[in-house]
Amino acid sequence: MFSFKNFVVKQERAAMKVCTDSCLFGALVSVKNKDSVLDIGCGTGLLSLILAQKSKDLRITAIEIDADAVLDAKENILESPYRNQIDLVHQSVQDFSKKSKEKFDLIVCNPPFYQNNLKSDKSSKNIAHHADELTFNDLTKSIDQLLTPEGSTWILLPPFEMSTFLKLSSERGLFQKRKYSVKHDENKPVFREIVELQRIKTEQVEISAINIYENHQYSPIFVELLRDYYLIF
Repeated sequence: MFSFKNFVVKQERAAMKVCTDSCLFGALVSVKNKDSVLDIGCGTGLLSLILAQKSKDLRITAIEIDADAVLDAKENILESPYRNQIDLVHQSVQDFSKKSKEKFDLIVCNPPFYQNNLKSDKSSKNIAHHADELTFNDLTKSIDQLLTPEGSTWILLPPFEMSTFLKLSSERGLFQKRKYSVKHDENKPVFREIVELQRIKTEQVEISAINIYENHQYSPIFVELLRDYYLIF
């Protein structure tokens, strides 16, 4: 169990546990002028809960294919102050995008990204970590179908996988607006990229770098971003 200032995330069943980069991802996502949110592969519900805390006016649809993760997410949402903001749907995004008549002005996803790596013998871990059940092609197609013309989508991936995802996205008319390169500390390589995409192609992408740690402690920018969520700040 992971306790935040305004909610608790239980994660006994879900394969994807709370991790620092996911928390940073949620803290960075802008909800300004947004009303309807789609959280693709919500896992324990962490990202939906972080976003709900940002604005009481957000209506969030959280979809998840793994039954164990859905049980954790349901419990976490119902026990939070944001239970009336978040609708949990047990379904794949492929099926959801075929049936949904609603479009969203904000879509967020921390997708599975291992494509050719050795797999676990636990199927839920494979669903959470490997891109077999949700390929990048399927994901970009679903985002294209579900995003409003003026909407934006935020994605968290490792650098190599992000380059593949961005190529597929641009082919569907989804272009980078901003990118954050994330390092554990200044001496380590970039291990995650967080990108905001939109349908309008900008002349210049806003690029920023974030180190989670500096001098063996959380960096000032990380502290500022997570101050509203982490109990330790």
